[in-house]
Amino acid sequence: MILDIGDTKNHNKLRSRVFKHMLKTRGWKYRAFLNYLRFFKYIAFAPTRGKFLESYYVLMRFLDDIVDGDAPLPQGYKNESDYISKKIDFSKNPINPNDEVDCLMLFCFNLAKKFEEEFKEETQDILNSLLFDANRRGKMMIFPKKELMHHFHLLDIRGTIKATLKIFKDDPAKYTILEPLGIACRYQYDIEDIETDLAAGYVNISQEECSQFSIVKEDLNNPFSLNIRKWLFQRAQDGLQLLEEHHRRLPEGNFSALEKWTFSLVYEYPARKVFNKIILQTDNS
Repeated sequence: MILDIGDTKNHNKLRSRVFKHMLKTRGWKYRAFLNYLRFFKYIAFAPTRGKFLESYYVLMRFLDDIVDGDAPLPQGYKNESDYISKKIDFSKNPINPNDEVDCLMLFCFNLAKKFEEEFKEETQDILNSLLFDANRRGKMMIFPKKELMHHFHLLDIRGTIKATLKIFKDDPAKYTILEPLGIACRYQYDIEDIETDLAAGYVNISQEECSQFSIVKEDLNNPFSLNIRKWLFQRAQDGLQLLEEHHRRLPEGNFSALEKWTFSLVYEYPARKVFNKIILQTDNS
């Protein structure tokens, strides 16, 4: 079945559904960012880029929810890995969309053309990282640090940050300057999602870190264990150091005031808040 990519009503319905789900399940985490999405197009005087940002974020959030089991797997697919693999294939050759996700992806690509950008490479980076999660869901697999960081680099740095710079009409090659901020955000998510990740069978603790903090199977079944708390404390300390490195490197990019405001409000502030909370809790325990 070939669907109409220009059906704005369906795009808006999907966006509204995803926003409501995010606010209902994790409003504490996403509310500030969702507000930023709504106001970006007015702050930046860029309605087309603002619409793209909203739509692209909803697209990736929805796919992530399917991988994590927060949204039902659409009919016709063997499993989440099969589903994401098909979306990767479509992103490489986006013609003849067959479902609302295909339509929204093509809608985003067409919006991007209006401000003379394309996001196929970034989309494939992010989707390949989601495929990595889909393949390991429920298996409690523990990976070497190098392999974990490779996939987090695809998602949080090369994919997400390059896409963000393109939205700001900036040089995507600058993404390397923002690498410390991207890694810090990954550490923030590791801390915030430790309970849900382990419950879903995702282990974002490397083999090397398991050895360093004496983390064993019993700890992975109990996110409140002492060894896991030690790892979270180290994550928070490392995160704060990464944010300091981010500030040292930020002048290299000659970023606009709006970009720097976005990096600070949307990414740095929530991460710093999480890191300080973990450190304070540990100091008081």
